[in-house]
Amino acid sequence: MSLLIYSAIFWVVAIISSILQDRFPDVAVASYQTVVKAIPTLLALGYVFYALPSGSLFYILLGIALFFCMLGDVAMEKDIIPGIGMFLFAHLFFTVNFLLQAISLTLDFTNMLIAIGCLGGFVVYVFLFIRYLQASGPEVPDFVLKAGSFYFILVSATISTSLLLWLTTGALWGFLPVIGALFFIISDSIIAINEFHHKFSKPDLLIMPTYYLAIFLLSLSVFAYIF
Repeated sequence: MSLLIYSAIFWVVAIISSILQDRFPDVAVASYQTVVKAIPTLLALGYVFYALPSGSLFYILLGIALFFCMLGDVAMEKDIIPGIGMFLFAHLFFTVNFLLQAISLTLDFTNMLIAIGCLGGFVVYVFLFIRYLQASGPEVPDFVLKAGSFYFILVSATISTSLLLWLTTGALWGFLPVIGALFFIISDSIIAINEFHHKFSKPDLLIMPTYYLAIFLLSLSVFAYIF
């Protein structure tokens, strides 16, 4: 499957999925929503394994991370806690994958400092964002607050390690997974605000396109890198 065909199919399905979820937010169609929501991530997973070179650990770990994202899509339709749990595993695999690949190459000290500085900056963002959620709106349950904080830090680690890999390889398209990881934290921030601070009028039209963009760009790691 060429990148052009994959991109066209992914975005047609992603746009239809986002519109359907916005038009039919009803609990009565929850099972239908779950299937529709997970299809774009399933397409991304299929694309990664279609492009899988024999024995490539990088592609395998990327596929596993996307698989947990798909499970997270399903779990989030039931409850936020198992959903966070599935996405925690996803970002653990994203982080380990990018970090392992960067370590296997020649690490530059300056690049390491940039990646660490990036991680530190996003940890500060997480701290300030949690304070913002607590400032007004409904009280955030303590367990959700702790799980959410840890989750956001792991997303920050995905951003930082994808940046480290891009800087280490100097790959022309290496910025694509970095931007994808950035859109992950944007989408999750919108979810948290909508859930615990104030409701958006059309949350799915904000959350789903940014989430699908994150998934799409992270799946393009197979296009950006050949290991």
